[in-house]
Amino acid sequence: MKILAKLDIQKIQYMNLFEKITHVKAKYCFNYDATVIFAVPKLLVTKAMGRNAENVNRLTERLNRKVKIVAVPQSTADLGRFVKVIIFPHKFKKLSLEDQQLFIFAMPREKAALIGRNKKRLQELSEVLDRFFNIKRVIIR
Repeated sequence: MKILAKLDIQKIQYMNLFEKITHVKAKYCFNYDATVIFAVPKLLVTKAMGRNAENVNRLTERLNRKVKIVAVPQSTADLGRFVKVIIFPHKFKKLSLEDQQLFIFAMPREKAALIGRNKKRLQELSEVLDRFFNIKRVIIR
């Protein structure tokens, strides 16, 4: 699993705020579709979310953006769950990984939502998956 995070000042500020509110250190922070996503160790996800998602709501309020908290994937076995959490509320039928290419099979409406205007969401998802799983290309079918 290759992870070379590009941290800019804004993401560092987000991570500091996250740690201050949740008392959990985020391993990674990235954006997907106007949502700030924090990746934390699997055992600390519920602690980071807080009781009744209280910490998520606080972060959403402070950042004026949607916030998601996901578990840091350990291997490609976690790929399906990781993608599912990131792209929620959109759904896919199945995933297929072949030679550093990920095929996402989805219904026509979901395809459009996953690709986004000017392929923006597809590009963001590709960058995230490249960072965590070394997947060079994401194809939506």
